[in-house]
Order: sequence, then C-alpha cells, then structure tokens
Amino acid sequence: MKRSKLTLFVFIDALGWEVLNRHPFFLEGVLVDRHKVETILGYSSACDPSIISGLTPAEHGLWSSFYYAPGRCTYAWLRHFRFLPGSLMDRGRVRGWMSRAIRRVHGFTGYFQLYAVPFQWLPLFDYAEKNSIWLPGGLPRGKTIFDLLSELGRPYSVHRSHTPDEQRLAELTARVRARAIEFGYVSLGKLDAYMHAHGPLDPGVGGVLAGYDARIRALLAEAQQGYEEVALYILTDHGMHTVRETCDVQSVVEALGYRFGVDYVAFYDATMVRFWVLNEGVRAPLVSALAGIDKGRLLTEAELEGMGVMFPDHQYGDLVFLMDSGVQVLPSFMGARYTKGLHGFHPSDPDSAAMLAGNRPIPDPPARVEGIYHVMLRELGLDGLYGAGGRPLSSGGRGR
Repeated sequence: MKRSKLTLFVFIDALGWEVLNRHPFFLEGVLVDRHKVETILGYSSACDPSIISGLTPAEHGLWSSFYYAPGRCTYAWLRHFRFLPGSLMDRGRVRGWMSRAIRRVHGFTGYFQLYAVPFQWLPLFDYAEKNSIWLPGGLPRGKTIFDLLSELGRPYSVHRSHTPDEQRLAELTARVRARAIEFGYVSLGKLDAYMHAHGPLDPGVGGVLAGYDARIRALLAEAQQGYEEVALYILTDHGMHTVRETCDVQSVVEALGYRFGVDYVAFYDATMVRFWVLNEGVRAPLVSALAGIDKGRLLTEAELEGMGVMFPDHQYGDLVFLMDSGVQVLPSFMGARYTKGLHGFHPSDPDSAAMLAGNRPIPDPPARVEGIYHVMLRELGLDGLYGAGGRPLSSGGRGR
C-alpha cells in the first residue's frame, strides 16, 4: 500500500544560484520552479541552523564556529600543545585527528574542527556548535523542524553527521523504500569540498552535479513507487566565489604593536576578521589601520543588525572586517593555504546567493534562507500552527 505523501529536502552545500544557472542540465525536467534566495553573512555554521529553524543567527545563537569566551573554554588543556613544533601540530591530518579525538573526549555531537587556530590562543575561544543541530535540542535557543517532528511523533529521516554523501543518500533511500517516513532531509557536501579545492568555474563541477543528478533521480523514482505524492526540494545555504587574491590582515594589525589577549583579541576567519577590543585606547588606531586596507571594510552595527548577526553581548565580535568578494584572508585561523573557492562574503554579492528549487510551484518563495523553514512547515501542514523556532501560534500567520 502506498503512503499518501512524502516531502524530501535535499541540501547540496554551495549549490548557489550562479552555480545552478551554469549547469542547466541538473535535474532538468524534474525541477519546475527555481528561486534565488539571499544567504546570511557567515558560513554554514550560521546558515544551516537558520534554514531548519526559521531564526536568524542572533535569534538561535549560532554564527561563526568560534567565539571569545576566556575562562570558559571546554578544551583549554590544548594550550599545552603550543610547545610542540608547528611543523607537526599544524598539519591538516594531525588537526583532523585531534578534532575527532576532542569530539569523543568531550562528547561533542556537532561539527567540531580545530582548523588552524594557534594552540596558544585556543583557550580564549569556545566552540559554538557542540551539539548537533540535526538532533532534537541542537540549538542554543529555539527549535528546529526536527524538534517539532519529534514532539508531534511524525516519522522523519535526517542524515547522520560525519558520514559521506553516498552513505547519507543510501540510508535515506532505504527509509523511503520501506515507506517509513513522511519527511526526509539530507545534506550533501561533496560539491562544496570540490569547489573549495578547484574553484566554482572548474569543469569538474559539472561531473559532481551529474553524479548528484543520477542519485536524486533514483531517489525520486523510489519515492514515487511508495507514495501517492512526492514533494522534492533542492536547496542550499550559499554560493561559491572564485578567489582572486589574498590579503594579510594579521600583519597590518600586528604592526600596531598591541598585545593579543591583553589589548585586543582577533579571530581570523577565511573571509572576515572579528575583533574584541579589550583596551579602548586600541579601538581608534585599529579602526584607522583597517580603513587603510582597500580589499575590505568594517561593517556597521546597522548592517549587522539588518543581516541578523548583531549580538547585543558582542559574543562573536565588537568589530567585523569583511573582505571584498574573492579576497581571502591569508594567513588565517582557518588555514595557511590559498583556496581556489570560498564563501562567506557579503550576502549581496551575486556569487553569494543561495537557491531553492522544487518539482512543484513554490508559492510565496522565501527571500532569505531562514524562510525555507516555512516552506517545510507548509508541506507538512504546520504553517499557521507554528512560527519560527517552533513557537506555537495562537492565530494564523508566520508569527515572526
């Protein structure tokens, strides 16, 4: 016996609007409606929780991976590794092994990665996503679609963290074949990794998408065998930019002669630098030095507020210096190597745009990625009953 309806959301990391338009063969004949969707400033650590909750980072509490938290860092014991040679401890494989070990030791279920943060400064920063956002209770504030489905007792499937794309798709397909769910969500990361390594214009991008095309068509065919109605959505959180040049912001800041950890603290992300001013006498010279860098600019508090990433307690930074499109911060705490493709630039840049596409018309398409959550609610018949963050509504509407 067929079940009545299945809703599938297939998330393809970095399949932005521009990337999708360069590969029109992708799911041709399946996707009948496509929409450009504005991303959120930051990385997947900010966008993904917003997509599944309808909340902005300032509302759910997750923005960048690391935030300033002196004296509260869970893994402060790592400071002892600062005495070991960087030629060993800064290798990607070593950092990856240590990240997995720390995750096990401290019971982190979220995406945890040390990246290239210097061991001497690690105790100043805590990690935001200790809990998996894909499990119920994963957000610091608010609820996700998975919290709601669990509370309502409605059967669903979501990918397991730390598993490859092929396994994630195979597990979802098995659940669909068994007709065991009414909602499925799977996140795929191979395309994002490929474009980081090769750039979004590399010919191999089409090959990665061709592989996804075949697997998703097979998933859809399986679903149509067991369900009367299948709603399929393809979505992403951001696009991908071609890196054109690099900028050594760290040298500019260090040339001022102020003391890291005493006068100021900085976190050098790949596309932006976040500062915490500890000595107010540092603020004006720091702002002046940053103004002299012509490859980026300081964002105003009004801009951060409008993008949903202004935190009143400045947990993620007092000042945010954002690079221009295609300019990589190098060196950074995320790595010391040039990267051919990056995301995390201004949301208004064309290559930043996300997208949402479906095998059916999408009424009232979302303007920004957190609005995708309301499409999920609508397909589940929950729109008008719950608002952003899983908040019950006393009357109709989205209740934001």
